[in-house]
Amino acid sequence: MLSWCLRVTLLILLIPGVGFAQTAVEGTVQDSSGRAIPNASISLRHQEGRAVFATASDSKGTFRFLGVEPAAYTLQAEAAGYFQATYEFLLRARQPVLLSVELQGKETVRQKVEVPASYLTIDPEKTGSSYMFTRQDLERLPEPMMESTNDLVNNLMPGASDSHDNFLAVRGTEVSLHEFINGVSFLENTQPQFSAGVSPQIFETVELMTGGFTPEYGNRFGGVLDITTRSGATLGGHGDVNFRGATLNNYDLNADYGGETGKLAYYFFADGFTSGRYLDPPEPKELFDFGKGSRAAAQFDWRAGDKDSFKLLLLGSGANFQQPNLAADQAAGRDAQRHLRQYTAILGWLHTFSPQTLLQTSLYERTSSDQVLPTTDPVTPLSAASRASLTLGVKSDLSQSWRGHFFKAGVDLVRLREGESFFFDSRGDPDVFPAFRGWRQGGQASFYVQDHFSPVRNLSVDLGLRYDHFDLVDADQQASPRVGFAYHINKTKSVMHAAYNRLFSPPPIEYSLLASFIGNNAVVPGQRVGNVRPYTQHYYELGWSQEIAPRVSLELNAYLHTGRNGFENHEISISRIFVPINFNGARSNGIEFVMNMRQLKRLGISGRFQYALAKTYFYGPITGGFAGDEPLVAGERIIPAFDQTHTGTAQFFYHNRWRGFWAGSAMRYGSGTIVENGPRLQQHFTADLATGFILWKAEPRSLDFEFNITNASNSVYKIAKESEEIPIQYAPTRTAGGSLKLHF
Repeated sequence: MLSWCLRVTLLILLIPGVGFAQTAVEGTVQDSSGRAIPNASISLRHQEGRAVFATASDSKGTFRFLGVEPAAYTLQAEAAGYFQATYEFLLRARQPVLLSVELQGKETVRQKVEVPASYLTIDPEKTGSSYMFTRQDLERLPEPMMESTNDLVNNLMPGASDSHDNFLAVRGTEVSLHEFINGVSFLENTQPQFSAGVSPQIFETVELMTGGFTPEYGNRFGGVLDITTRSGATLGGHGDVNFRGATLNNYDLNADYGGETGKLAYYFFADGFTSGRYLDPPEPKELFDFGKGSRAAAQFDWRAGDKDSFKLLLLGSGANFQQPNLAADQAAGRDAQRHLRQYTAILGWLHTFSPQTLLQTSLYERTSSDQVLPTTDPVTPLSAASRASLTLGVKSDLSQSWRGHFFKAGVDLVRLREGESFFFDSRGDPDVFPAFRGWRQGGQASFYVQDHFSPVRNLSVDLGLRYDHFDLVDADQQASPRVGFAYHINKTKSVMHAAYNRLFSPPPIEYSLLASFIGNNAVVPGQRVGNVRPYTQHYYELGWSQEIAPRVSLELNAYLHTGRNGFENHEISISRIFVPINFNGARSNGIEFVMNMRQLKRLGISGRFQYALAKTYFYGPITGGFAGDEPLVAGERIIPAFDQTHTGTAQFFYHNRWRGFWAGSAMRYGSGTIVENGPRLQQHFTADLATGFILWKAEPRSLDFEFNITNASNSVYKIAKESEEIPIQYAPTRTAGGSLKLHF
């Protein structure tokens, strides 16, 4: 198997390509009677002002752009004897767009006519549930919402809710927030217990995906972040320096700069931050909870000619933080800490064979390390652990546009090396765990084919198949068919969609060796449940999208997924070491409602409202990993600690032209998570307030000021409690602060 994979890898390396996030824009130009208009001039312009593509319609009135980066675009079409038509739309990563452009004949109108721009508020071909945010959208958000991907998702992804120990749950899974960066994904968990994360400051676009996945998406499905990173080509030799300070020792200093020299575009970003409340504490007041970290990125884009372009993305991050204490542990002098490091490189090469055919390939690498440093006090339980991982991969896919079909076929080959160690001294605690140290090598081979097409007018179909083979602790594989439909009702400006996905999720890589070791060597024989297993699911979704007015939309989605060997993160005693556990069965269903109001320029307002109703169950017995001391009998049903029935978020912002003044609020509501063998925790509501304006401006330089209050009512509610042994975690206390941002 390995030698065959290596031969395929070498073949791919000899073929030009790149793992970018480009997609296609296709369309037809016709008059009001439906007659095709040939030789119409078509231009596609990035809404930041730079021209990207230009072409002309063929004899059938059709046009096509391939290799287009996701962003907000304006398309203009004009032809002799017709008025110009303008369309504004969002282009999603890896999702082709089909436009029908109608030109109005000048001979039918005697007076001068100004044809208004058409804004595509809803995507008529989207077969799943996802929400895209461009760079312009992200820059309008208050600073606290942009500190991390957790903060971004907690406010903008429907149904996302806080779980125990800073984990975030989405649609019935705690192994969430899977980052798909420039077309490449990794198995690592992005939660703050395992990684300092990627800063949203470097995002050009991000699409928050919750359901209806095409076959090119694999590994994790509890909230996917499809990210494209910023390029110096959009900055034109400009940048920012931003300083933010707030109470509880929350400080952040970051800067970025980008530009072009000849055919080379370059972009740099650096960030350093501290917090006096790094993790959710087990007490209402933070005790031993300081953390600091840094993140950096560099991207180089080089266009070698009309048919070839290269992209190199480098990422690095690290964090050192204290493990928060209970009051009794604080009095005993407990001082356990944790150090995280992560480095990533993604190299891509895009080759255009023809206007209909693209080949894309990525080489990618990531190294991660985690050190759990033991306490130095002689009384409280002592735990020490470490892990180090290496990921090497190559991904390639061929895209072909042919007679209304957009075909894609690809392969993703990954080599993994994972090393872990663990030691626990209970010091009188009843828990006993054997020491462990070990290394494993393995990998994953994935293949996929998919097609996006329209068999009849107004009906779009995504159809494909994915195959995954994963081998680290055990070898597992699955073929996963996926299909999605979207039907556009022009008259009512509505879209109805439905999707079925078969999904395969490899075990969480963090401490999977340790979990499997305990699963086979637990001190209590009844807790020997075997290795951690992959999570396999059947996923169903129905949805409806409705345009209420230009830039105002409603979306309603219902989902159901059932599966075997569902995941949850389980803490070993009070070690702050989280290992995966499998439950024999899992079932989650829910309804999500989203109202989105993009920037209304005349009124100066924008807003977003989200509500989710959800229910998740796990079923015994425990089938893999760290079973703990709470075994389940076959068929026994439990509700996981992250389950929250009602979740709602809302944001509302007002913008004024005077000095760029703006003000707004971000609100969150939760009905409370479940407590094992007890009632639900109390419901909670929090509101963040923010305002800002331009202090000084002398083009191209300006200085922006922003003031924030988070959790204005100081509602320090109880977030979650994983088990009877593990203490409750508490929500953040109120903070007040501000930022200064220099644009140059």
